[in-house]
Amino acid sequence: MNRPFIHGINFEERLRTKLEALGCRIYYDQTYDHQYKLDFIVNGFRDVARLPEHIGMQITANKDDVTKQRDFAYVQKKNIIVPKAVYLEADPTADIEQGAATLVYAALLTLVFNRAYKYRRVVGLRLTRNFSFEFFDLEENIRRLQDMEKTIKSPRAVTLSEELLQGKIINFNKEKGYGFIECESRPNNVFFHIRNDVDEEVLTRIEAVQEESTGWRQLDIPVSFREKSVIRFGEDKPAAFDIKLSAQTPTGI
Repeated sequence: MNRPFIHGINFEERLRTKLEALGCRIYYDQTYDHQYKLDFIVNGFRDVARLPEHIGMQITANKDDVTKQRDFAYVQKKNIIVPKAVYLEADPTADIEQGAATLVYAALLTLVFNRAYKYRRVVGLRLTRNFSFEFFDLEENIRRLQDMEKTIKSPRAVTLSEELLQGKIINFNKEKGYGFIECESRPNNVFFHIRNDVDEEVLTRIEAVQEESTGWRQLDIPVSFREKSVIRFGEDKPAAFDIKLSAQTPTGI
């Protein structure tokens, strides 16, 4: 069984130590981390007389963190500190002491000596839980994640139900702009977005509840709403529109 690594600085230090033991020469400076989003720089390999290109690396265990990926790509374009920059996305269950560091070492050698990556300056690298790695196009991945965000924020309505439904808003995330309504007549909670014709009285009730550290507000607001089928993540999914405060307490909830 794989033992999960400890996130954050501790993981970066352990990875550096293991890479050095495997034969990497590594330069580390906190200034590079803060200003250039580089946790460390690999500037040589044991038994290799000359490293063709120094490699700067940022390490994360957060899967598909579009903000972090976007910031990294922007800084690397703006400041050419190293000839190659790698955004390493490691699976949280990867074990540094049980082979994960060796995979990173192998990936770096591939990046340097495989001609397919000769002209790739900024590269994404995924370290998977089944002891394998893969390179990915960071900018393409950022565009994919941003398109997914837009789909959530601006769902496209395709059908409309005139039935007036009763339910209660159970949670809402202001940063994401959406939440969910529990409804007795629906098997699953109904998605709604802040742009989906939400009445001012409902918004006032939402704002009155304190936001948790997770960004979510836990709510119990009775509402009436109409349902539309919208395209989210490429599929037809129900969403609530025309959301108004209801004096009627939903039954069976």
